[in-house]
Amino acid sequence: MVNFKWFGHAMWRVSTESCSVVIDPFTDIGFPMPKELTANIVVSSHEHFDHNNFKLLIPPFQKVSQIGSYQIKDVRIKLVEASHGRLNGKNLGDTYMCLINIAGMSILHCGDLGVVPDDSILNEVGVVDVLLVPVGGKYTIDATKAKELIELLTPKVIFPMHYRMECSKVDIIDTIEPFLELFPNTEKIDSDTFCVDEEMLKEGNVRIITMNYE
Repeated sequence: MVNFKWFGHAMWRVSTESCSVVIDPFTDIGFPMPKELTANIVVSSHEHFDHNNFKLLIPPFQKVSQIGSYQIKDVRIKLVEASHGRLNGKNLGDTYMCLINIAGMSILHCGDLGVVPDDSILNEVGVVDVLLVPVGGKYTIDATKAKELIELLTPKVIFPMHYRMECSKVDIIDTIEPFLELFPNTEKIDSDTFCVDEEMLKEGNVRIITMNYE
C-alpha cells in the first residue's frame, strides 16, 4: 500500500511505512505552507521557485534533482528529461518526469511537463500504475493534452495536479473544470490523502481522483 498526500500545486508526499518521498516542494504560492515536514527523499522536477523549495523540509534527507537513476532505501527513482514547453514564444526549458518504484508500484510525477513526450521518452518511462499529471495549461500541458498522455500511458490511477484553486496565486492557469468535462467520472475525495493498494491496480476500471490540499 502506498499513501499519497497532496499539498496543492505539484507538491506531493508518496510514502509507505518504511520510506517517504516529497516531490516538488513549493514556496509561498497561496497554499498553506507545511510545518515541520520531514521525508527520506526530496525530489525537484526543475529549478523553478514553485517546485524546488528544499528549505521547506527538515534535514536530513536525500536530495534528488539531477537526471539519472537512484536507489535509496527500498525506493528506485529515475528522473527522465522532458520539455517544459513554450510560453509567449519563449522556451521554458526542461523539466524532469520523476518515475518512482515503491512497494511494487510504478508512479510517474510529470513535473511541469509542457509537451506530450515522444515514443522514445515514453519507452524510457515504461509501465505506469499511478500518474500525477498537470492539467492547468499555460506553463504545462492542459486538460486535452493530459487526456492524450493518459491514453498513451494507460495508468490505473490518475491524480490531476497543477491547476488553479481559490487560494492559488498562479491565477493564469486553468481550474480543474476543463479536465472534469473530459473525465466526468472523476472521483472527488474530501481529503488530502489517498491510499492505493495492489488490489486497486488489478481492477478493470481506471480511477481518476481529485483531492483537497488540506
